[in-house]
Amino acid sequence: MNRRSFIKGTAAAGASALVPAGTISALLSSCAKASAGKTWDFDEVQDRAGTWSIKYGRAKNGEIPMWIADMDLKTDPFVAEALRMRLDRDVLGYTSIPQEFYDAIYSWQKRYHGFDLEREWVGYAPGVIAGINQAYLSFTEPGDKVIIQPPVYDHFRLYIERMGRVAVDNPLIFKDGWYQMDFGGLEKLFDDKTKILLLCNPQNPYGILWDRETLATLAEICERHGVIVISDEIHGDLALYGKKHTPFCSVSEAAKRVGVTFAGPTKAFNLAGLTGTAYSIIPDKEKQNMYNATIGNSKLDEPPIMTLVAQIASYREDTAWLESLKRYIENNISIVERFFSEHDLGIVPIRPQASFLVWLDCRALGLSQPELMDFFVKKAKIIPNNGTSYGPGGEGFVRLNIGCPAATLHEALNRLQNAVAAGG
Repeated sequence: MNRRSFIKGTAAAGASALVPAGTISALLSSCAKASAGKTWDFDEVQDRAGTWSIKYGRAKNGEIPMWIADMDLKTDPFVAEALRMRLDRDVLGYTSIPQEFYDAIYSWQKRYHGFDLEREWVGYAPGVIAGINQAYLSFTEPGDKVIIQPPVYDHFRLYIERMGRVAVDNPLIFKDGWYQMDFGGLEKLFDDKTKILLLCNPQNPYGILWDRETLATLAEICERHGVIVISDEIHGDLALYGKKHTPFCSVSEAAKRVGVTFAGPTKAFNLAGLTGTAYSIIPDKEKQNMYNATIGNSKLDEPPIMTLVAQIASYREDTAWLESLKRYIENNISIVERFFSEHDLGIVPIRPQASFLVWLDCRALGLSQPELMDFFVKKAKIIPNNGTSYGPGGEGFVRLNIGCPAATLHEALNRLQNAVAAGG
């Protein structure tokens, strides 16, 4: 990366807002090295002891934690350096949202996802799930129904219920080792209490990149029934194998009318601890005004300084670090696939199209779900996510986080093999 591309991507004023005067050259020098692939090493094992890690807080007895979706890999050096240099300013006072925040998102969506959105569609979100929760307050009343498509991210159901709404299942159809939406079943679920369909795009835990035709059909059905589609696109920046993420609101005019999207760089750039590094895309002006009023009334429309810095720095023009990360994740997926191909353990990995999460089909083991989790955690000393937490269709599955150094992944797979050899 060079000085010209940095200034073009963030503007000189935005760059000076990120770092102290006189240190831009040092930042650009650091980023230039990072862009050339000289300063990151995904094989480097990170010591997360003493960092208050939620992920490692569960590993009390020497287990390898491979559950919650954060990576054991250093974040982009450019982003880290921008955060450090902003802290060098020493003053962390009340901060407004700069125009660079909106410009960075607009530019990123157009360059990286091919979505030429309007700048006024973009807004701040206090986190993806927090933003979705505020959308419930904007568009529904207690007792209203929200459709979800399990097996799906467990926080969907959890917070629908915590917010006093009712979760209604439209399970995905698992056929020939892959999932598809059940539109016939969906049509039967609508009534006058149905207000929202909550879409996971890309889908978690399976890693599906929903195609344009599927999303357009979903938009048409939901518009016909007067239902808003809230699309969680937090894993969209991690599309793998040369595939592209399709933003929901980009697929049709109907999708623009019914769509409310939440996204951010937290998964792709490993920034989950910077709560609030997220944004909304709401093309419909009335919905946008309703959502903005809700977060404003709750005083959730004022992002912390460091989340602004991280957001702008993540979505610069240079993508060398992110592309290198995705190749590393693909290699880790290959390690998993080779292992289960060479060792017949009764477990079949499902290759994700996006993200660093692998859905493992363990049904051939013939274990109940408690027995399956006991096998992984107590015998193999690996902590995955429990498949049943994702709702109907998760029985016999676990989700494995492979966003880690290859050495850690090899150790986990060896533990799994040894546990099977020991008789489970």
